[in-house]
Amino acid sequence: MSSKIDGKWLALGAITSAALVTTIVFNINRDTANGNKVERTISTDNGDLKINWDKYQTYDVALESTYTITKSGVYHLTGELKDGSVIVRVTDGVVKLILDNATIINSSGPAIACYEADDLVIELVGKNTLMDGEKYSASLDEDVNGVVYSKADLTFNGSGSVTILANYQDGIVSKDDLKFNGGTYNITASDDGIRGKDSVYVVDGNFTISAGADGIKSTNEETAGKGFILIEKGTFKITAGAKGIKAINSILIYDGDIAVTSKDDGIHSNSYIGIIGGNITVSSGDDGIHADKELIVDGGKTNIEKSYEGLEAKAITINDGEINILASDDGMNAGGGADSSANNRPGAGAFDADTSCTLTINGGKIYVNAAGDGLDSNGYLTFNGGEVVVDGPTNNGNGALDAGAGITMNGGSVIAVGASGMAESLGTGSSTYNASIYLSSAKNADTTIEIKDADDNVIISHVAAKSFNHIAVGSDKFVLGETYTVYLNGAKYESFTINSIVTTVGTNNNSMNSNPRMRQLNR
Repeated sequence: MSSKIDGKWLALGAITSAALVTTIVFNINRDTANGNKVERTISTDNGDLKINWDKYQTYDVALESTYTITKSGVYHLTGELKDGSVIVRVTDGVVKLILDNATIINSSGPAIACYEADDLVIELVGKNTLMDGEKYSASLDEDVNGVVYSKADLTFNGSGSVTILANYQDGIVSKDDLKFNGGTYNITASDDGIRGKDSVYVVDGNFTISAGADGIKSTNEETAGKGFILIEKGTFKITAGAKGIKAINSILIYDGDIAVTSKDDGIHSNSYIGIIGGNITVSSGDDGIHADKELIVDGGKTNIEKSYEGLEAKAITINDGEINILASDDGMNAGGGADSSANNRPGAGAFDADTSCTLTINGGKIYVNAAGDGLDSNGYLTFNGGEVVVDGPTNNGNGALDAGAGITMNGGSVIAVGASGMAESLGTGSSTYNASIYLSSAKNADTTIEIKDADDNVIISHVAAKSFNHIAVGSDKFVLGETYTVYLNGAKYESFTINSIVTTVGTNNNSMNSNPRMRQLNR
């Protein structure tokens, strides 16, 4: 029942599940010869595509009152059911419901409830409406809590749309695997918008979700290989009172246009997150994207418009893609959650300082604007490639770059500006020449920084978003023994000669930089 989706690279912890059910396997096999990217193999259940519906009888049903299905078949549903539901109770069988401009309203329970079946497929035709009431009947089990509720594998497809109004709790619930293969979904839910206990697998679709709690979630933490979210494609506009997209296990995003506004994390995994492509926009009250274990970005465009911390995981690896981050604390945090200001915020992590924490940038185009540390690792911070620009803090209690176990630059280009109090260079253990430049006085926001070589060629430039008095800059264009000049708003500021891996320009007179206790508190 599975088809194998092979891709060139990506990430995510080994996951397996029993045969004949949805299977997803993420293998962490680091290819050190190819930029330390991660090879991945994924198998997913496409059993719904193998059902030959032509061999089943089709029943035309004009909805008037509660309708119960007890045998396999295709049920073409039309009309308006004002107070009742469609119930599926089929032993060892499959059912397809074709919702064809249908309206189902149930004031005391789900509009559609599948209590028994091997597979339930819902095909959308035209415009459909499903709605429940604020209270469910006491005769229902307490875990029955969605406008569409299924104990069987549930698949949605079709070219139509459905508007779901979940007044009780959730919009769509599957206690098994949940798959979307097309269709348009407008969901307003008092609790969660979409919940697939074992998995949520989106092949394609258009989703507008307004949820009082989480937008899309998968929750199974008891069964190995379950509790994941896989998005191949689709358009998502999610507004959530808690997390936008949440999985107990891993989240993998191949492609799609994903916009999340959330009070807690925008995208959250208790395990791994891998992003291959797509356009992701997040405005969150906590982390933009958070993985408890590892976050790997191999491509796409990620725009964190608002966050406490932009990207957070114990290990973060950026291999490619465009990333823009605005954060009220750290821009990227490998370790995370130990900031004193994070103690009482929703969803705060509990990572301790740990040299196993890594923030590695192998490629991509990255911009970070952070009020706390720009790029922060409780362990190692490594630059192997890419273009990185950081507008760091204006306060001396944080730094544009911060790494507990050290910073190394082996390639690419980096310019990080901010306050000098906790400023760090790009590392004496680096193989790329870099400079740590302390300014005699703070410069204003909108100052244009240019570093030119002796032939007046611009090596690197940046327009600072905030005031600053320190610049950490590294480039493979720097050459030992050559002289370079710093220009601020077109005026010559100072020249320096690259005399070692780290060339220090100017003097840091801020005593906070020598206080390791202060730095540890602010990490």
